[in-house]
Amino acid sequence: MENAGGAPSSPAFGMLLRHHRLAAGLSQEALAERARISTNGVSALERGYRRTPQRETLALLASALALTPEELREFEAAAAHSAHAAHEETPALPTALTSFIGRETQVAEIVALARRHRLVTVTGSGGVGKTQTALRVATLAAGDYNGSACFVGLASVGDPRLVTAAIASALNVQEIPGRPLLETLLAYVRNKPLLLILDNCEHLVAEAASVAETLLAGSTQLRVLATSRESLRTAGERTYRLPSMNEDEAVALFADRARAVDHHFAVTEQNEEIVAALCRRLDGIPLAIELAAARVNLLSLQALAKKLDDSLRLLTGGERMALPRQQTMRATIEWSYALLEPQERRVFERLSLFAGGCTVEIAAAVCGDEGEAEVDVFCALSSLVDKSLIVANLVEGQPRYALLESFREYAREKLSARDDAGGVAHRYARVYLDLAEWLERNYEFESDGAWRTVARHELDNWRVALQWSLTGDGDASLGQNLVGALRVVWQYFAPLEGARWLAAALRRVDGATPASVLARLSFAEAIIAWSVRDHNAHLSSSERAIACYRAAGDRLGAARAQNQAGHALIALGRSEEGRPLLREALAVARELGSRRLIAYIVRCLGWDSSANLHDVVAARGYMAEALEIYEAIGAELNVAFTLNDLGECEFSAGNLDLALAYANRAVSMLRKFNDAPLVAHALDSLTLYLISLGRYDEARERALEVLEMARDHHLDVVVAQALQHLAAIAAFRPAASARRQEETSRSVARLLGFVDARFAATGSTRLHNQQQQEYDRSVAAVHAAIGEPAVAIAMTEGATMSEEQAVAVALEKIAPRKEQM
Repeated sequence: MENAGGAPSSPAFGMLLRHHRLAAGLSQEALAERARISTNGVSALERGYRRTPQRETLALLASALALTPEELREFEAAAAHSAHAAHEETPALPTALTSFIGRETQVAEIVALARRHRLVTVTGSGGVGKTQTALRVATLAAGDYNGSACFVGLASVGDPRLVTAAIASALNVQEIPGRPLLETLLAYVRNKPLLLILDNCEHLVAEAASVAETLLAGSTQLRVLATSRESLRTAGERTYRLPSMNEDEAVALFADRARAVDHHFAVTEQNEEIVAALCRRLDGIPLAIELAAARVNLLSLQALAKKLDDSLRLLTGGERMALPRQQTMRATIEWSYALLEPQERRVFERLSLFAGGCTVEIAAAVCGDEGEAEVDVFCALSSLVDKSLIVANLVEGQPRYALLESFREYAREKLSARDDAGGVAHRYARVYLDLAEWLERNYEFESDGAWRTVARHELDNWRVALQWSLTGDGDASLGQNLVGALRVVWQYFAPLEGARWLAAALRRVDGATPASVLARLSFAEAIIAWSVRDHNAHLSSSERAIACYRAAGDRLGAARAQNQAGHALIALGRSEEGRPLLREALAVARELGSRRLIAYIVRCLGWDSSANLHDVVAARGYMAEALEIYEAIGAELNVAFTLNDLGECEFSAGNLDLALAYANRAVSMLRKFNDAPLVAHALDSLTLYLISLGRYDEARERALEVLEMARDHHLDVVVAQALQHLAAIAAFRPAASARRQEETSRSVARLLGFVDARFAATGSTRLHNQQQQEYDRSVAAVHAAIGEPAVAIAMTEGATMSEEQAVAVALEKIAPRKEQM
């Protein structure tokens, strides 16, 4: 996608810095000495680990490198570009795989509307090109929003209650326990310049309008561009009805799409009139034109026109109140459907069940008939792709097939009219239960990349299977087993959503529910409780799971549940009760050869040995065994968690440099998973170690990163901890003057007062003893500087501050930029 309207691209700052350093004949150490900054800082900038140099750092580097005025301008431009890239977290717009034809006038008019009004809805009939036009508008207007535009596809969202969740998912905003998701989303967009594209709102128009109105009312910089077959009818909306293409545009589109299937095709003097007539009969609707053009490798233009005319005459009855273009579009779809072979029709109809597309293997299992070979279904899929009825997207090396949304509703109608519709839906749910159980089994042995890829791409389809099985006349037992089998997905991707499905499954429990199903549900409940750090629920669910697994004769399941119960007891400060459960579970895990379970248990024992028994040697041994197992099976997330635990262990033992090394490795691994909350927690520990080592500049940089991530994802406790780190840095490092020391100490005390209030409000405590020690040292430092009465007054003031005020104090008062280098 072209960079229309954006800033010109600049060379990567790190590469440019390295170029100038080498040209000056300087090592990193020599440049660091000249610029009066750390060698690690120079290295981080060159490698791209630190992408946003402070203005003062930039000036020091430029002076040390003796840059010419022209070089300085390029240097500053590269830094500005890197800073923009570093802070841009909104997902990119979908990249169009086909050229955008025509629409120059309409696009220019919509761009102008979007610049004057905060809510613009592009309306029009199905297939008229609303989505692609909106994406084109967003591309051209990118400069107005610093390139921040996010696409939210609502076509596959069947429940109006999921509109907010779809927007949050597109923006990577996570649900927070105890807080409405819309409130969380509003806080995220409140101060961001952002263009939000809500695509295909027509079947959710009331909820889409309500959510858009709420978000716009709470944010001054947000703008919304919606597409729908009808307007949202909300305050401040400007509607733009997208017309069909004019004849020249339609002919150009037909020619372009025809060349995609027959590269020899061209519009000539001999065929121009028949092509134009075809486009007129299709009312200039882009999707209809593309469908017809996809047939030029099978039919002559004359045959194409005849078949199309016959079909349109046959299917123009429709509902009298339906728009003519909607009738025409349906006729076009009906015509395309009528040309399919029986097997192609069956596959086309059954694909309508899939919300997230599917692989060819799953398509064969659901869309094929009993005994039909996978290759036969694959041939049908390929034919449907060629005829532009379905799309094939290459996802991480494997094609996934999906219906164009314009056809999905039509295909569902056809499927529901068949006698075997219920059986096909049951087969679909059964296939996705099998896939969930495969993931559950292979989680023990597969690398994180393998199972996370499956989970990420199939989550929407699992939702469809759960919706069918746990509501109406579905298969409740299947749905209950599916909820339980997805425990790993709930743990790592959507614990709060998992809790909702779990509640639905538990409502269907009765006296006939087998112990094995109850065990599965209780264990999933325990995993979800741990994910949201509800230790009491974690313990009670684990104990129920133990009893059910034992009743079902499942020793491995019981051992897993015992591990969770022991973990919960240690977290609740009852390690004397938890330790025996862990040891008993470990013996069973070793006997049965469950390697991931062994690793999890010994990691828990290592944590207990370090935190409660203060036995560093034993803790290291346990952690080493866990690391060996996790590395062998490619469990990178667990490797990172274990490294973070080892850092805490070594920090407790006074080995600060080793603790920092472990924390750096953990953070580096977690960054690859693009999971900001996990990274923020690990960075929090790393910041603590840097402060203890007196490396205040690096600590401040990391604390600010934690603060930004935590605020974006509403991790209230982590926000407080990041602010405590910034306060500690200011309290521990000497000020430039006595007057400055007094001002800083008062600000530090106010910030600590806010931190105390935040912990009290959330019912939380500091994550471990070292953070409490950091807090105590900070309080002692400000007591020594300004006296206890002044500190008490300042902390009382801080307790009444809002988060925005506390952050302002942190950034503007206790650690002003000029003192950082």
